[in-house]
Amino acid sequence: MSQVNATSLKFYKKRDIISELTLSGLQSTRMSQYRRRPSKDHKMVEGALKLHTSHQYNIKEIADMTSVSRSVLYRA
Repeated sequence: MSQVNATSLKFYKKRDIISELTLSGLQSTRMSQYRRRPSKDHKMVEGALKLHTSHQYNIKEIADMTSVSRSVLYRA
């Protein structure tokens, strides 16, 4: 009888540990949502897009001049 109690006690301890780890993981995920990288200034992106539509510079040159990444320029 005591062996059954000991195994059930082990089960409940493991269950508590797993639930604590899960809750701490969820909490850290929620906290990381507030630490996102700030978005680029819209005026900066618009200026970079005007440079691109003028066809005087290529994407790499515009990205170097304006510090707007190439992926942002391709997405816009």
